[in-house]
Amino acid sequence: MSTLFISAPGALNLNEINHRQIQNEVIAGVQAPAPKVAVMPSAVDATLEKLALESSKRQHVIVVGAGISGLRAASVLQRHGIAVTILEGRPDRIGGRICTSRRDGKGARDIGAAWMHETSQNKLVQLIPKLGIEYYYDDGTPLYYTRDGRAGSQFKAKKVADEFADWIEWYYDENPNAPDRSVKDSVDDFVAKHPLITASERKWAPQATREVELWIGTSIDNASAKHLSYFMTERNLYMKGGYDKIVNWTAKPLLKDPNMIHLGEVVKNITWGDSDLSTVVQTQNGTYAADAVIVTVPLGCLRRNTISFSPPIPASIQRGLNSFSYGALGKVFVEFSEVFWPKDNDQFMYYPSPIPAGAPIDESSILSYATVTSNLWIMSGSKELCIQVAEPLTQRIESMDHTDLYAFFEPLFKILRTEPYKDLPDLLNIETTHWTLDPLAGFGSYSVEKVGDNSEILVNALDEHRNKRLQFAGEHCIEVGNGCVHGAFETGEIAARNLLGIFGKEWDGQDTTARSVSP
Repeated sequence: MSTLFISAPGALNLNEINHRQIQNEVIAGVQAPAPKVAVMPSAVDATLEKLALESSKRQHVIVVGAGISGLRAASVLQRHGIAVTILEGRPDRIGGRICTSRRDGKGARDIGAAWMHETSQNKLVQLIPKLGIEYYYDDGTPLYYTRDGRAGSQFKAKKVADEFADWIEWYYDENPNAPDRSVKDSVDDFVAKHPLITASERKWAPQATREVELWIGTSIDNASAKHLSYFMTERNLYMKGGYDKIVNWTAKPLLKDPNMIHLGEVVKNITWGDSDLSTVVQTQNGTYAADAVIVTVPLGCLRRNTISFSPPIPASIQRGLNSFSYGALGKVFVEFSEVFWPKDNDQFMYYPSPIPAGAPIDESSILSYATVTSNLWIMSGSKELCIQVAEPLTQRIESMDHTDLYAFFEPLFKILRTEPYKDLPDLLNIETTHWTLDPLAGFGSYSVEKVGDNSEILVNALDEHRNKRLQFAGEHCIEVGNGCVHGAFETGEIAARNLLGIFGKEWDGQDTTARSVSP
């Protein structure tokens, strides 16, 4: 007489289930297979009933996305005895918008997130010495450039721009119901009415304000003045040892189960409810059932409705999603045979020349756009520069081939020369981001408040629905740390703790980043 082998199910893959013909199959294939139980065919129904009962006692959560927020949510849930299935759309890697390139012994190059911000309250900073990650504080004095070369020490337009940032924050604190305007319109009005600045400062201060574009990933024509994020008073820490070490640390307990993370699973539809096994997640390859779901896809994906929800997302959360925008910060890494730029400064800020109101910009020239260039020679010892640009330029440079890319940036490189009479050294390597071409990144880099937006609507709505079995996490789901890795990490923990409360499990209170390197 033949013998049937049955493994205890994890998240139920509905495409694999056959209650009468299980012959030597693992029902779920998403948890480490439990020891197989040999039973006689006459006992199949009773065994299935017992396994179903045991499975029902162990809640199961599907996490959509294996970025830092999804990995953190999964690790917290796993630590509390919750079964987890992670569905990741990328076929070849985890980490999401953290993407570290390691090139033949030349060190790490972070194509996505590369800095730790808000370091005074960023608990991920505690992992750096524990994991032995090399780092560099790039908060030295930058050099400022215009089309005519390096700006002198009396270039005060930057200080006027800082003054505007102070003023606009005060203005909206005093007038919280005042209508939102673009940063460009607001700074133009500010300098026009300023009684004490010079004509040159009046002309150049709006250009200096464009430095904010390289923080938030969008132009001052689109950025919200009411929610302007200009000052980053905390120190900024460059992860020269690679952000992938943080990803690997977060994923370590999950990777012990080779079947927990499913790569190449692009989620198309999520059906959710308020009871056990009311969650059904459909991908292009299969269908999964669980007791709850955490959605960690980028805001750009949610804004583009790449996933359908049944029933629809709660109305207040949908309003929040519609009240928050998505930007596109681009990077270009350029390696040369020799260092030709100033060696002693962390960054080089380029301000484009003012143009008359209504005049079109010269889109064919990089010198028409604000850029910030990081000196990777001083930061990581490599003979390369990293140039950051903001949309709408990002979309263009990410579509260029390498030959056109170098030719486009060459005028900027020439301005940075310490010996202008010398030719540029040989180009060894050039690489650019491609987030705006990536549907799994939401065709951009991270969230930003454009004119009329208000991120608080989404954050408040998520808190309002913290008792739902549909949870959201990611850098767009938090105010402190918004747009940053540590913010995304925190939201994964928040979503997991919300589900623990729903399941009647008490959070163990561990902050593993502070206590040890063992998740």
